[in-house]
Amino acid sequence: MKQTAGIDVGKQFLDVSIHDQPVKRYTNDVRGQRTLITRLQRDNIDLVVCEATGGYERELVKALHERGTPVHVAHPNKVRAYAQALGYLAKTDRLDAEVLREYGEHFQLPVHIEQDEVSVQLRLLVRRRQQLVRMRSDEKNRLEHGQESIQRESIKRHIDWLDTEIAEIESAYRRHIDEAEDLSKRSQLYQSVRGIGELTALTLLSELPELGQVSGASITSLVGLAPWSHDSGKHRGYRAIRGGRAHIRKALYMSALSVIRYDSGIKTFYLRLRRRGKPGKVALVAVMRKQLLMLNAVAKRGTPWVENQAKLLEAA
Repeated sequence: MKQTAGIDVGKQFLDVSIHDQPVKRYTNDVRGQRTLITRLQRDNIDLVVCEATGGYERELVKALHERGTPVHVAHPNKVRAYAQALGYLAKTDRLDAEVLREYGEHFQLPVHIEQDEVSVQLRLLVRRRQQLVRMRSDEKNRLEHGQESIQRESIKRHIDWLDTEIAEIESAYRRHIDEAEDLSKRSQLYQSVRGIGELTALTLLSELPELGQVSGASITSLVGLAPWSHDSGKHRGYRAIRGGRAHIRKALYMSALSVIRYDSGIKTFYLRLRRRGKPGKVALVAVMRKQLLMLNAVAKRGTPWVENQAKLLEAA
């Protein structure tokens, strides 16, 4: 059996569970992480399992990668469902660490792909732009709903500031791309697929490092574009997508809206689905999935997309 360690990551502490050993606590700082990793290597740990905690796990995951220790960053909902299935209704740091270890022992979990520092910085810039765009949208909505004059002036000033800050962020990530040859090359590669613009390409670079490294079925599942069955006996339920990476789906959705208007091949594919009776949103999701598969093929080959899509589209 593989040697697995479960680590419950908190703001201040790391609680670690290793098989047949009591749970031990370390401080979540450089010194504590260094001591922990030394112990993991001494005990010949094959895999470390921790949860995504909104950022507290990042430095630990980075340190584990640098020392060559495989790590899986689990989705909290999956781990909690597993704990409930085992009958663990209580929740403590010690118990969470033990559940994470058992979760890693019982499932074949993919190893987390750590992005290089340049890609991490790009992700932070792209996410910051998304935050600012949401703020600007909220302020514009407030402006439309009859605010008093003193409020309107404040909102307008804030919108002007947000416009300037968004432009600064966009200039920053363009400089970042220009200075990183690999990112620049991959960005151009993704943009060779019809409908994929600069911002969508950067979102893919920063949020989907698995692109080109896994199968088509795996990549659609990661993004949340794989339809889920809902059948029981003779009942055949409605198929729907769920889960996955919302940032990627949103970017592909906007891309799909554009490409079905301007690309004849994709438009034919979309209209054929509509003639079969598929609802508009279902056909649009199929286009998004098709684009994602194209992008995955491009990333695997390392060569731009060739406009010979007829066979691929007919096979769908």
